[in-house]
Amino acid sequence: MVTSVINGVKQLFNLIRREMEKMREWQQTKFKNLVMPDTVYYQSIWAVRDLYRMEEKLEEINQDITQGNIKSTGIVSEDTNTYNISKPTEEIIMHKAVLERRVHAIRDALEVVPLSYRQFILDNIIRQKSYKCFPNKLWRIWKQRFLFNVAKNLALM
Repeated sequence: MVTSVINGVKQLFNLIRREMEKMREWQQTKFKNLVMPDTVYYQSIWAVRDLYRMEEKLEEINQDITQGNIKSTGIVSEDTNTYNISKPTEEIIMHKAVLERRVHAIRDALEVVPLSYRQFILDNIIRQKSYKCFPNKLWRIWKQRFLFNVAKNLALM
């Protein structure tokens, strides 16, 4: 009984380890001019994974602006001799500007990639789909170039 439980735990552990290895991101090191520090590489990965959320947030902000849901009043609150001025319009517009800059940086980097590889690369990064069945390995090189350009456009390096 105990050995069967131990064997079951070992099998579960091996299954989890194999799944974790699939999800791991490996940087292509063949072209030395495209190799980035690991922290920059992973920041680029997560920026791309956040692309759709940022685009949705931009859409929401634009709808709020066109519908007039943004208040333009400043609020002054007094907290024990200090004054905090809240300017919601400025905060929203600044947030919109940051999101637009990030989205444009990622989309501009994607323009460098040939059209036939774009969806493969986005699916691989965002949805973590593996393309081992893809006929050649050129998409990995394009993925590396894309992430390098994302890092450069976002001023991460």
